Amino acid sequence: MAPDHPAAPGRPRAPGAPPAPVRRDAAAALAATGAAVAAVAVTTGLGPAGTVLSALAALAVTGAVVRSTTRRSAEPYGPADRVTVARSVLVAAVAALLPAGLAPVLAGAPRPPEPWCWAVVALALPAWLLDGLDGRVARRTGTATAAGARFDQEVDAALILLLAVAVAARLGLPGAAWVLVIGALRYLFLLGLRGRPAWRAPLPPSGYRRTTAGVQGGTLIGALVPWIPLPLAAAATAVALVLLVVSFGRDVVGLERRARAGTPEA
Repeated sequence: MAPDHPAAPGRPRAPGAPPAPVRRDAAAALAATGAAVAAVAVTTGLGPAGTVLSALAALAVTGAVVRSTTRRSAEPYGPADRVTVARSVLVAAVAALLPAGLAPVLAGAPRPPEPWCWAVVALALPAWLLDGLDGRVARRTGTATAAGARFDQEVDAALILLLAVAVAARLGLPGAAWVLVIGALRYLFLLGLRGRPAWRAPLPPSGYRRTTAGVQGGTLIGALVPWIPLPLAAAATAVALVLLVVSFGRDVVGLERRARAGTPEA
């Protein structure tokens, strides 16, 4: 009996196995992450414990990306997803850097070293600027998918969380721990979905939400630039936090109103 789908030349793909491009991109992402961890260990002088933490932080990002792409079955893996994978490698590199900046702060230093701040900015800035590229590629190639959009959002959320930790360290811990709320809000919202299924309903498009989301990354990256005075960095970050809280609050209120009005949940 002929197979339902023609086999590609060469070794056939095992049932349920991810396509070759997914496997190649996953392997490349893991290799790049390993190189980033090695570079951080060599250039920052992290000891064995710090290097382990650096590797764990970076692999937490890359591992989630690999899991997301290799387990996708209902929707295709397209060129926009490859852009997001490339962005995720930059985010993983930021994660690898975190222990090098946090270690001196936790040891009593008032701030992380300036070269560390510049290194985080150098990695995070292209990851943030490329945020809109994957969506543009998906639209132009006709390969936009819901899975791809979720994938992009999770990479964005990971970047914001890491940047929030870095900014809190630069502004001074524990006093600047409030900055962590910027990175935690999305995850708190996802946690709230467990107790409030009505929040799973699709949200209508919102220019305020889109603008506020974009502001977070730019503000946090700017707050890490050593040339920016600390009071200005703290004030800008506080404004970004207020805008984000308002955005989440508007969405939650809207979802609750729809639920009370009897709108079917998604």
